[in-house]
This record gives sequence, structure tokens and C-alpha cells, in this order.
Amino acid sequence: MKKTYFKYVKIDPSQLKKLIAIEPKIANFVDIEKPFYFRVMPDHFSCIVHTIISQQISNAAVDSIWNKVIAKFKKLTPKIIANASLETLRDVGLSESKIRGLKQISYDMVDKKLNLKKLGKLSDKEIYEKLGKYHSIGKWSIDMILIFSYYRNNIISFQDFGIKNGIKILFSIKDITPKICQNIYDKFCDNLTLLSLVLWKISNERNSN
Repeated sequence: MKKTYFKYVKIDPSQLKKLIAIEPKIANFVDIEKPFYFRVMPDHFSCIVHTIISQQISNAAVDSIWNKVIAKFKKLTPKIIANASLETLRDVGLSESKIRGLKQISYDMVDKKLNLKKLGKLSDKEIYEKLGKYHSIGKWSIDMILIFSYYRNNIISFQDFGIKNGIKILFSIKDITPKICQNIYDKFCDNLTLLSLVLWKISNERNSN
């Protein structure tokens, strides 16, 4: 049976109402009467692989490389990636830097130096510290892993293009300053992940029109 790496989760409308109460402008972009789903990756290792693939390339390129990876390996496990040759990983479209990061994490998981299930029991700060030591795993990557695989509720990445674009559209501004980021962080604290999902939705829908 083909493994399903993605799962779609419906957002509770009451949570969206709470967000709109904080910032009424969101109601111009989100209809709480319509189902709002977001895609998650329950398998932590697969999410790390997908996140590393996603770094600094277009969504179309991400899908292309991801599909090649799945077609090549059938199943994603640390052991399979650890044992894969550099040539094989290059052939599916991975850069040297991304291969290095994936190999480091895979080796440590195989050697039981890194346990992603136990990692989920740590605080956000501790996860940043643990994963941040690996090559190709910066803050943006950890933000994505925390949102889409560990389901943390207070994460936003101001480095992310979609987030920045969503902020500009929502607040009708041209530039995003550190002060604006801090104001958003303070205003939506404890609801930052949901805000991130809304900002991505706003950005994607504007780009598709």
C-alpha cells in the first residue's frame, strides 16, 4: 500500500473567530462559514525531508523533487537516506548542501543520537537548539517543522515569503519593519500558528487571482 505522507486537518471555526476578534481585517479574507483545512505531515522525519527540499525554491520545484524522492525510495526512513549514495540523491534534484543536512540527521537517527518522537516532548526553544545544530536546518526550517509536524500553536516565520506577502496584503503596507513584526508578534501571541496559516491563505489566493 502506498504511504500517505500528508494529512488534512480542519481548523475549528471558533479559533478563526478568536483571530478575527483580535484583527477584524481578517474577516475580509476568511469566511468562517467555509471549511478551512491545512496540510500537515505527521511523520516527523518525512516532514524534515520535505522541509529541507522546500528551502529557497518554488512550490513547483518542491513538488517535482518530492515526487522524485518518493518514486526513488518508495518509503522514507533515516536508514534509507543514510545508505543512499550521493549520486542517487543528486539525481532526484537535491543540492550538496541539502544532502549534507539530510545525511547528518539520518546518521544521528540511525545511531540513536536523535529521537524525533522524544524531541516532540521538548519546549519550542529546546527544539530550536537541538535541530539548529544540523547543516541546512535554520530557523525557517524549524518553524515549518514545528507548525506542520509538531503542531505547535505559537509559531510564525517572518522570513517566509508567503507570510511576508500575507502581512503586506492584510495590512495594506509596502514594507515590513522589525517594529511591525514585533507588534504582530505581541498582538497575536498564543495564536501565531493560526495567523501564519491565514497569512499563507491570503497570499496564495492573491497570487492565484
